[in-house]
Amino acid sequence: MKWLIGSLVVLNIFAGLYAVIKQKPALDLSAREVNAGQLKLLPADWKLPQAASAPQPAAMHASAPLATIASALTPALPAPQAPQAKAASQPVAAAVAKPQEKAAAKPEASKAAEPKDSKPLPAKVEAKAAAPVASAKLCRSWGPLNPQQLERVQGGLPALKLAAQPSASVTDGLRGSGRIWVHYPPLATQAETQTLVSELRSKGFDSYIVKTDGEFHNHLSLGLFGKQAAADDLLRRLKAAGYDKGVADVRGEKVQLTTLSFKALDDATATHLKALQQRLLSGIPLQECH
Repeated sequence: MKWLIGSLVVLNIFAGLYAVIKQKPALDLSAREVNAGQLKLLPADWKLPQAASAPQPAAMHASAPLATIASALTPALPAPQAPQAKAASQPVAAAVAKPQEKAAAKPEASKAAEPKDSKPLPAKVEAKAAAPVASAKLCRSWGPLNPQQLERVQGGLPALKLAAQPSASVTDGLRGSGRIWVHYPPLATQAETQTLVSELRSKGFDSYIVKTDGEFHNHLSLGLFGKQAAADDLLRRLKAAGYDKGVADVRGEKVQLTTLSFKALDDATATHLKALQQRLLSGIPLQECH
């Protein structure tokens, strides 16, 4: 029986403590403040509009805070505001403050987001600046080529599958032995030319008259030399003997010489072109061009 009474006493104590803990503290309305700048002042003669029908208890209870605020802010009644007016005005002030807080938060959020968009820009600029380095191309020239050599080269170019055909520059050249012929122009008559031959022989210069038709008909041929120095020496001796009309010409057939220029080549194509040059015409190397 004692245990039962003791248990009841303990339970009552715990129940009392729980009630004390769960009891809400009294709301101190005097500790709350209202920002007068967020409230709208009403004129002194303002009155609540009267409804046509009898007001409902709920409506009267809802309009009570507004009436209290109006009476508290009227200059004619400088009495201190009641705690109920402060408590009722707090929702109005909070309602005015929330839109301002949201409006102020939006610019801050947009400002914080701006640096994220601007970060990738330097990387894009560096990638564009690096593009010309990656696209650098090579240029090679091959020549001069005579007609037979040019035909041979053109037969091997299709295997390279070039993106653009090479450009060609043509010049005039000579094809032949490359030896230098020294000759003397004919005089006015055949007799005078024959007399000149006799004079030259008497002074140690061997010569004969060209009998073949053509550009050099009746010219005096004085010799054919393999080196330019030997031809120049003969001309110098002729001039010293009083015969200054001697001429030295390189013998050969006039021919067109072509030089091919290969532009915008990548490394692989330039390597294949080098292999083709070694296989077809190893004596005419490729040259760098611009």
